[in-house]
Amino acid sequence: MVISEPINKVNLERITNGIFAFTMTLLARDIVTPEQYTKAALISFEQFSLNTISSIIDFVGVFILLAMFWMLFFQMFHRMKTFDYHFLHVHMLALMAIVIIPFSTAFSNLSQERTFADYFFQINYLVLGLILVYLWYYARSKPALLDPALTNAEATFLSHKYLVPPAVALVGILLIMINSEHVDFMIDILYLVPFIIIAIFFKRPSGEPAV
Repeated sequence: MVISEPINKVNLERITNGIFAFTMTLLARDIVTPEQYTKAALISFEQFSLNTISSIIDFVGVFILLAMFWMLFFQMFHRMKTFDYHFLHVHMLALMAIVIIPFSTAFSNLSQERTFADYFFQINYLVLGLILVYLWYYARSKPALLDPALTNAEATFLSHKYLVPPAVALVGILLIMINSEHVDFMIDILYLVPFIIIAIFFKRPSGEPAV
C-alpha cells in the first residue's frame, strides 16, 4: 500500500540525509591519534606516517564510498513518485547498514593482519549494495511508485549502474581471501573503483539531463 502523510517521500529523504551526515561525521573518530602522544612535540614523522596518515587515507576512502551511496540513493528517489511500506522497511535496513559502516571500518583497522575484521567491512559494504539493488528492483516492479516520466531505458540503465557497488564488494572479499601482501594496495584503492567504473561506463544516456 502506498504511504500517505505524514510519512511521505520528503520525510524519507530527510532521514536519509541525516543518517548519511551523521555517519560521515562519525568516520572522523577513527582517525588514529596514538595514546602515547601526550604532547605534539613528541610525535615523530615516522610515527605520524605509520599511524595517523594511514587512518586519514582510510577516512577519505570510506567517506568517498558513503558519498557514492548517497548519490545512488538520491538518484533512485529522484525517479520515484512515492513509496510503500515494504520499500520503507527495507530502506530502514539500508540506513542501519550505513550506520554500521564506521564501526566495521574501525574494526578492520584493529589489526595489520588480514582477519575476519576485514571481511566484516566488505560484508557490510556488500549488504548495503545488495539492498540498493533490491530496492530499485522492487520499485520497478511497482509502477505506481515511479515517476510517470521515467522511461524503461533509463530504469534499466540505473539497474545496471546499481550492480557496481556489490560487484566491487565481492572483489574485495575475494582479494582478502587471497591473503597476500601483494594485494594490499589493490584493496586500498577499491574505494575509488566504483567511481571509475561509473564514470567510464555509466555516463548519462545522450539526450537525458544529469541529476
